[in-house]
Amino acid sequence: MSDRSKIEWTDASWNPIRARNLKTGKVGWHCEHATTGCEFCYSEGFNKRLGTGLPYKPGHRKDIEILLDEEMLTQPLRWKKPRKIFVCSMTDAFADFVTDEMLDKMFVSTWNVCCGASAITAKRAAFPIASIASTTLSKRAKRMRAYLGTSGAVARNKPSSQRVVTADEILEGDAFATAFNLRGGYSPWPLPNVWLGVSAERQEEANARIPELQRTPAAVRFVSLEPLLGPIDLEDLVRAANGCEEHHSALECDVAVEDDQEFHGAVVDWVIVGGESGASARAMHPDWVRSLRDQCDRNETPFFFKQWGAWSPAVEPASETQEDEELRNVGLMLDGQYMRRLGKSKTGRFLDGVEHNSMPGVRR
Repeated sequence: MSDRSKIEWTDASWNPIRARNLKTGKVGWHCEHATTGCEFCYSEGFNKRLGTGLPYKPGHRKDIEILLDEEMLTQPLRWKKPRKIFVCSMTDAFADFVTDEMLDKMFVSTWNVCCGASAITAKRAAFPIASIASTTLSKRAKRMRAYLGTSGAVARNKPSSQRVVTADEILEGDAFATAFNLRGGYSPWPLPNVWLGVSAERQEEANARIPELQRTPAAVRFVSLEPLLGPIDLEDLVRAANGCEEHHSALECDVAVEDDQEFHGAVVDWVIVGGESGASARAMHPDWVRSLRDQCDRNETPFFFKQWGAWSPAVEPASETQEDEELRNVGLMLDGQYMRRLGKSKTGRFLDGVEHNSMPGVRR
């Protein structure tokens, strides 16, 4: 785990799901592109340089072994200070190459932390653990719901009164059955420190993924709209249902909770927005960001503006008298808005002169 992260909305990352290149033996990560937002994935580039050396493509699944890093898996049992953790920042925890058993063990590790209990390591030494917020972000919303919903995780549960799980038990297997008595009162469900999120880059992905998130048990639900590649209306999600289109807001329950048979009042608790960075980054129109900011403001939803990315809005084109290097940074017109390519370090995080850092409260 990295105890420090450059990602603006988290403190650290935790990546127990690893991949080993069967030919070279190099260990890194694996993922597979889901939609156009994955096209210039930052973690894929990192993995090519410092991991398995392979791109994130389904065809390479035969070239790797997916594994659970045991030392990394039990890292939460050694944490002593509260922190916000981005789970599986280098892959998608709910991709189909990650087994339910792997997920079971990961959730047990975070369960030990959320309960604030004393944990016992493989050497049987006990020490206190601090509470944290564990954020899991996925593009595989249906798998996430299937795993965490009543037909998935709860169905596999076996009642147990055990309050603390040892590192040995996590590693040996059947960890979920050992740790959870979800309906019996021994452990909270959904876990109060686990925040679940989905990412979406356009309205199409938002329509498909966010309703699945709303149906998934979670203490906090959030969406990451990064890289934002088009306008998204969270107040008017559209989906096919019973042969027709249905519309609903992700930020407000449109009907009384007792009458809401589908989402049971669940709304999105947090919205993160960011532009794309990197050599091939696509520009993000400022009006797309302003619209999302205003939607969150109307519904009192915490709004976090992560970055402009490689491109930022400019008032007017650079003149022909400027230096060649600066001229190369001048890029494009996007729906009537002039955008200049400056790089993430220079474009910053201000939207109309304001830095937006709102987050939900950490639940302990």
